[in-house]
Amino acid sequence: MMIFFRQTIFLLLLISLAACSTSEKILRPAGEKPHQPIPERQVSAMQKKVALLMEKKLYRQALTTIACRNQLNQPSAGMENEFITAINGLVDTAEEAMARGDHVFAGQAFRSALAAYPAERSLRRKVRSGTRKIRIHLESCSNRLMDQGLQEYRRGELDRAIRTWKSILSFNAGHSEARKAIETATIQKKSLQVMED
Repeated sequence: MMIFFRQTIFLLLLISLAACSTSEKILRPAGEKPHQPIPERQVSAMQKKVALLMEKKLYRQALTTIACRNQLNQPSAGMENEFITAINGLVDTAEEAMARGDHVFAGQAFRSALAAYPAERSLRRKVRSGTRKIRIHLESCSNRLMDQGLQEYRRGELDRAIRTWKSILSFNAGHSEARKAIETATIQKKSLQVMED
């Protein structure tokens, strides 16, 4: 029984260490060596670097440091706890920014959280906000900035309105209303310039 238990633990350990490299085999260019598990010394150095980044609330940089190469939504082996802490921190920071009216920063942070949202189901359960809630927040940021741009547009502040609408595209590139508003305001701005000349 004890031998079976040890073999099972060993097998689970091998599977967890290979999780990061297995998906990379698909993305690895021909001739490149397979990804090796991160040596314990490097994990420790990475943990220190990530701890410093998170202490400064630089969660996006922490996630980039932790992530498996070519896969932002999967942590390097041994960095799962830090990965979840960074995503939760990023979402918290985004919600704080949203509450104080910084919708551009909030939108960019929510977009980063979605990009890094764990692929692995067991890790997803540890993230405090689900993807649906994050998407709702992301849409709310876009809507607030659309309204702000419309107010600026109505006051005749075309340059400011265009900048505000372009800021939406920094985190929500497919936002068709923002693109249309930018186009309309740009045409109007050119028309006004021609009339002034």
